[in-house]
Amino acid sequence: MVKHGRLLVIGATGDVGLGIVSAALASGRSVVAAGRSADKLDELAASEASERLAVIVGDIATEAGATALWEEAVTKFGGIDAVVVAVNAPARLQPLMEMDVDELSAIAAANLFTHFIAAKTFLPRLSDDGLCIGIGGGTADFIVPKMTFISMMQAALRMMYRGIARERKGGAELRELMIVSMVNGRSKRERAQPEWLTEIEVGRHVCAILDRPDEFPGPILKLTAREQVGRSEREV
Repeated sequence: MVKHGRLLVIGATGDVGLGIVSAALASGRSVVAAGRSADKLDELAASEASERLAVIVGDIATEAGATALWEEAVTKFGGIDAVVVAVNAPARLQPLMEMDVDELSAIAAANLFTHFIAAKTFLPRLSDDGLCIGIGGGTADFIVPKMTFISMMQAALRMMYRGIARERKGGAELRELMIVSMVNGRSKRERAQPEWLTEIEVGRHVCAILDRPDEFPGPILKLTAREQVGRSEREV
């Protein structure tokens, strides 16, 4: 039997989310793919065409929305064993000092608070051997021109996952997987470089964590290059 065999993927139609869904299905898992766009979810369902795939429209912008999403997800395959949150809302690139507080607040709501809502909503509802994985970015450690605000959110996201993991006593486990690479996904295929990780490679690494969580103790994990896919940082 596949460990964590019933998977809920939030942000399933994004570049990384698509890779996770595809890799999870290939590994034998049943997947509930959640996103905000019914059209994109329909495209996903048509491209994968698997009886082990269910799609639902919803979001985690509010606790009420996240709760409703969970309640629908658990009906698809009789429960959920693990959750992956692959939410990363795009934003217009600009210098930090040209932004205002409202813009920063909107970016935080989409890229940071969504992960907080997911952890708060899903962790208590998962079984004690469940697992919740949030996808983060390597810019928590460096700044790309006109993307300081993204580095701010990613650094805060990492500390949030660390803090929640430290505060929790028992129950489902929590990880953040930081992707320290550009991802060759659907939206970047035409300009992707050979060294970029593909979305399927990211998905396979997520499946390795689901299969062998004890080998990926976290709470913060990093995936930097394809040589690491499926292997813990201690093995590389």
